[in-house]
Amino acid sequence: MKYLLILFLAPILTFGQIERAIKLKVAVMQNFVSKGAEGETMFWQTKGRITFGIVNYTEEQNPIFKDLFISQYKELLVIYNKMNVSEDERDTALYIKTLIRQEQDYRNLLTKEQLKLYLDKLADFELNNPQAHDSYSSLFFSEKLLKEFISKF
Repeated sequence: MKYLLILFLAPILTFGQIERAIKLKVAVMQNFVSKGAEGETMFWQTKGRITFGIVNYTEEQNPIFKDLFISQYKELLVIYNKMNVSEDERDTALYIKTLIRQEQDYRNLLTKEQLKLYLDKLADFELNNPQAHDSYSSLFFSEKLLKEFISKF
């Protein structure tokens, strides 16, 4: 009986984690958008500083990631604004799918060593530091969270 209850609750718990992560991701975007023209700069600088602290970009990588984060913001901003006006779940799904693709785009630019550092750090936060995990998952995806999102969207 106990195992049946766990099997029943597992999808609910997973959905709850996804819903929480979505709220964090939308809230952080809302914060950047509220800054007006400065929001774009704050977005790429925040993502850049956080990830640089984990993977230590090379001089050659710095402009590549800056350009990536700026283009990510511009792409998300259009979808975010539409999503807020329409309140249509299809727009929300597009926003989430875009976040998933952007995470994959980011990971594809990392070296194997950098990717390992990045994934290890996010996994460590997920297991050992819920507050840091929430903070990081507002902008990024741990491997576990990314898989959950891909399976749901």
